Amino acid sequence: MKSSLSSLGYARIEYRDIALIFKTSRPELPALLMNQGIIGSPSDLKGRTPVHILEPDMVARTLTHGGLFGHIAGPRFLSTARSMRELEVSAFLTSEGVPTPEILAVRIIRKGIFHHISVISRLVSDSVDLLTYLQEHSGDRFSLTIFEQTGDLIRRIHESGVYHADLHIKNILLDKNLLPWILDLDKAYRFSRLGFILRRKTMNRFIHSCRKWHKKNRITLPEEWESALRMGYDQEGVKKRYEP
Repeated sequence: MKSSLSSLGYARIEYRDIALIFKTSRPELPALLMNQGIIGSPSDLKGRTPVHILEPDMVARTLTHGGLFGHIAGPRFLSTARSMRELEVSAFLTSEGVPTPEILAVRIIRKGIFHHISVISRLVSDSVDLLTYLQEHSGDRFSLTIFEQTGDLIRRIHESGVYHADLHIKNILLDKNLLPWILDLDKAYRFSRLGFILRRKTMNRFIHSCRKWHKKNRITLPEEWESALRMGYDQEGVKKRYEP
């Protein structure tokens, strides 16, 4: 389910080994990003995958491979398909009213057969990821409300036909009002309709992530957190419960 860049509000320009895809509503971006240097300044945003800040309202992250392969390939990609898919899924979820940081640009630097890719998104001010929040608010009863709202967010993503293959506790960002946003959609896929198996797989992966950090004694999960998560998911009439 692909859309053209122009229909999503983006344009593409290239100069030597650099390609930049950017929002046409932000015409200042090429002057900021058409170089091979590090984008922005290191940030102290708590809990986030390492990002750089571009004043006044942008963050940049460099895409890297995960797992064991990440130690070998690092930030080198043979294809740009992953970042293009992330851009499209992000724009689609935004159009569906699902809270996710808007992608403002994607910078691609070609080095031989490889691509080094940076994704520049709109900054969600005064935000923290769910893992860090739970570390700093151990046993907080309001966490149950956050888990219920997170369940509702996951349901909305699923009802939009989007499957997140790597949903974990650090992919949930809480804004200054402690409302959840979904992050890092480079492993998300869009379908016309999302079936039971992929819905359950997403929920199980997220639940496993929460339990993993709890077992490491990095967080203390409130009692009934999982019930709150499922209640949030089911509250709009979804009939099935997704047991691990």
